[in-house]
Amino acid sequence: MTIPYRDTLEFIPVDVDKGIDRLTGKMVKADASAPDGYGMVAKCKFCKNYTEEKDYIGICEASEQTPKFIAYGDMLAVTCNQFQKI
Repeated sequence: MTIPYRDTLEFIPVDVDKGIDRLTGKMVKADASAPDGYGMVAKCKFCKNYTEEKDYIGICEASEQTPKFIAYGDMLAVTCNQFQKI
């Protein structure tokens, strides 16, 4: 599965459009495909508990709260103890 640089652990953002590849030190576009083997950042859109309802907006099914939490697909989930990688 190819993922954009902005969704990898090896991407250091500089602005909305570009960043630095942590391994090569080169400037890269955030939307460019990252090389195979780069680590994926834990984000809601990569979680089994996330159900997208509209573009970039969904529901966290792991939430015990009623109504369920609204979640954004690009929201970082590095501290979420319910995160389950898809």
